[in-house]
Amino acid sequence: CSISLLFSQSPTIEWQKTIGGIGSDVLNSLQQTADGGYILGGTSSSNISGDKTENNVGVNDYWVVKLDATGAIQWQNTIGGNGGDNLRSIKQTADGGYVLGGHSTSNTSGDKTEDGLGNEDYWVLKLDATGAIQWQNTIGGDGGAFLNSLQQPADGGYILGGSSWSNISGDKTENSVGGWDYWILKLDAAGAIQWQNTIGGTDDDELYSLQQTDDKSYVLGGGSA
Repeated sequence: CSISLLFSQSPTIEWQKTIGGIGSDVLNSLQQTADGGYILGGTSSSNISGDKTENNVGVNDYWVVKLDATGAIQWQNTIGGNGGDNLRSIKQTADGGYVLGGHSTSNTSGDKTEDGLGNEDYWVLKLDATGAIQWQNTIGGDGGAFLNSLQQPADGGYILGGSSWSNISGDKTENSVGGWDYWILKLDAAGAIQWQNTIGGTDDDELYSLQQTDDKSYVLGGGSA
């Protein structure tokens, strides 16, 4: 069967904004904020140029941009270390700040306060409402870890989801099941690990998205080989 949708008129663009510098700028996550504006999160390799007001720290950095309701830039923050830092997800928190996460190959340098544990690690930061860093945590094992999704659950902590191929080492408390596995971590409000779970089969399993459910459990999904 087929379904046809009819609209009285075509949707119209209210506004649009091209934001960037002279390098590569990739947006991976956005959300409408409580004040009616928008928070944007992604990765940048640009130095000061165009809309970019801070030089790059490493190969590429997290780039967070806050817009007002009309799309005008209110503030921005370039956050990184001496390696490659790729922001994958950003969410506004209950206190009006922001939690952001992705993966990093940086050691202690620039904004990064902890050395890397493996090839790549989860890198989670909490910002206040103005974009200033409040705390951060580098989380990983001796292999690789890519964070793709995060959320603030009802208890005020944070749930992180991504993939890892590390065995027991660093922050990892379970061996890899196959190649890449789903790796879920629950943090408290200060960013400390409360629990974690490595979930996978004999081949590669990559988690792309997670969400808290009405019964305070979690649903997660991704790909499996």
